[in-house]
Amino acid sequence: MELINGHQVEFDEINHIYYVDGKEVPSVSQICKLDNPSMYQGIDKQVLNMAAKKGVNLHKIIENYEQHGIIQKGSIELQNYIQIKKKYQINQKHSERMVLIELDGKVVCAGRFDLLGDIGGIPALIDFKRTSELHSKYVKLQLNLYALGLLQSYGEIVEKLMVIRLRYFEVEVLEFELDFDYTIETLRKYI
Repeated sequence: MELINGHQVEFDEINHIYYVDGKEVPSVSQICKLDNPSMYQGIDKQVLNMAAKKGVNLHKIIENYEQHGIIQKGSIELQNYIQIKKKYQINQKHSERMVLIELDGKVVCAGRFDLLGDIGGIPALIDFKRTSELHSKYVKLQLNLYALGLLQSYGEIVEKLMVIRLRYFEVEVLEFELDFDYTIETLRKYI
C-alpha cells in the first residue's frame, strides 16, 4: 500500500486493479483503451497475451538495468535502449512510480509510468513499447495522463513526452505534445 496525497492506494498486480481509499478506480490503460476501442480488434487473444508477457519482460529488463546496472545477456532490445539512452542523454530519476489523476476533486484513475528523468537536462516522461505497431493516439493520451498524474501527485512538471518502441532489431523514438486540455476533455468522456 502507498500513500499519495493523503489517499491510500493499493494495486492488485495479478488482476491489474487499482484501489484508492478502498474503492476500485480505472487504470490509465483502461481509460486509454476506452478511447481506442478498436486498437487490437481482430487479433487473437493468445497472440495478445503472449505480446503482453514479452512487453512486461522488456520493462523488467530495462528496470533492472536502470536500478541495478544488470545487463540481460542476449537482449538486443536492451542493447538498443542503452544506445538510445546515450544518444538522447537520458538520465533516470524515477521508474515504475504510481500516480493518481483527479478531476473535480475526485480521484478518477491511477497508473504507473515507465520512466521519469531528463533528456539533456529537460524533464521528460518516457514510456516503453514493444508493440509491432505504435498507436499514436493511445500513447499520446497515456503519456499525458501520466504527466497530469505526476503533477497532481508529486508536483513534478515534465516538458517532454517520449515513447521508445523496442522490438527485436526495430527501434522507434517519438515525442508527443503535452496537452492537459485534451487529456481532461478525454477523461470527462469516460468518467
